[in-house]
Amino acid sequence: MTYTPVRYRSYQEYLDDEQLDLETNYRLLSTGELIEVASEDDINLRIAIQLAFALLTQVPQLKNLIRTNVKELQVNPVGDRWVNRKPDVLVMQPEHLITARKAITLDQLPPQFVAELVSPGPESSDNYQRDYVWKRSQYQQLGILEYWIVDPHRQKVTVLILVEGKYQEIVYAGDLPICSGVFPTLLLTASDVLAG
Repeated sequence: MTYTPVRYRSYQEYLDDEQLDLETNYRLLSTGELIEVASEDDINLRIAIQLAFALLTQVPQLKNLIRTNVKELQVNPVGDRWVNRKPDVLVMQPEHLITARKAITLDQLPPQFVAELVSPGPESSDNYQRDYVWKRSQYQQLGILEYWIVDPHRQKVTVLILVEGKYQEIVYAGDLPICSGVFPTLLLTASDVLAG
């Protein structure tokens, strides 16, 4: 059976479309158009898995709550006009195990933590803008308490912690220990995270 693209009237209509290939990485534009996006670089996938493993081993209560590049998150459109993201690393709320079968939507509690890995490109590139500007705005608006921008190409980890509705930023590089506001027992350095 051939799938004929449609223009979705809502995010829920997109989620309910049983004809979509679950193995394909889609993004939905605010216009209702669906686009397919490329898979992550191998180094980004390795770093995401390593970060998820560190979270799991150092914060055991997160056992069933960590997802890597599979759980979709509904967002308000900014910049590239996408209304959904698939964070590289996401820590759900316990209630998401019941309420967020396909995606975490705008009417649900935000995730506890999100980390995104930046793909190569200069500061003027969409890759840079997406993670440093557009997602930052979207995740702050959602109320995600902590957002990490992991940038293997610039060898830094930017930690954004939500304080009174605005992200406060600290940049880590080398062997400087990262301070997590959400997971204070987490013991990682920027080098640990970027090693992949």
